[in-house]
Amino acid sequence: MKKVIAFAAIILGGATVTSAQNGVTVRIGGSFPVGTFSQGTEAKELALSTPEATFGGAGIGFNAGLKYQLEVVKSLGIFATADFFYNGLNKDAKNDIKKEIPVEGIEASSTIPSYMNVPIMLGLNYSFLNIRNIALWAEAGAGVNLGKITKMATEINAEVPLIGNINGSTTTTYDMSTTFAWQAGVGVCLGRNLSLGIHYYNLGSSVVNSETTVDTNVEKLGSINIDNILGENGKFTTGKLNPSMIVARLGYTF
Repeated sequence: MKKVIAFAAIILGGATVTSAQNGVTVRIGGSFPVGTFSQGTEAKELALSTPEATFGGAGIGFNAGLKYQLEVVKSLGIFATADFFYNGLNKDAKNDIKKEIPVEGIEASSTIPSYMNVPIMLGLNYSFLNIRNIALWAEAGAGVNLGKITKMATEINAEVPLIGNINGSTTTTYDMSTTFAWQAGVGVCLGRNLSLGIHYYNLGSSVVNSETTVDTNVEKLGSINIDNILGENGKFTTGKLNPSMIVARLGYTF
């Protein structure tokens, strides 16, 4: 019985609550879209191009960021984070946008848009069950997200009899509003420096505004250039996007 009591005392003594790692943490990992952000495999389904659409068609991406944490009471800390998330489109959506134009003599190339998000948050972190310098933690935070979508562009070049070379481009740029964002996560501290975490991020719902510019040049009989013969600008409200994802990452605290 004495041996059992002694063993239990050792276990309980090692299972005291401790604070998670404090200081500046550099974090990197993968981001896995969920919900409507991950749905959509064709261009016409995406909020990038279709009014009232909500699908993002996002593929697996990566994230990197900084976290500063300060203990306020034992086991409870406050933190501030700034992160960068990058997600391209999934394979099917990319292929749908890059479909070859089935006309002989016409060359086409496309630049595919991608999603970039920068959430900046404040929150609370609680750590518990420290056994032999390995502790569990849970946290939640909220703040704002700065969202951006890179441009989509298509360039076409064709040789037309009696007219000459025709080349043109269509460029679409996007604009998103700053949104309220939040996250919650759990993980484990491995000693004083390393940590592993899994988080859910909801970066808020934003209307996607786009502007399209068409620029076409025609070289008639190899001598006369007519610029912007079909040039026109158009501003549109396309769809609504709500970037949300599961994030798995590794952190190192200095």
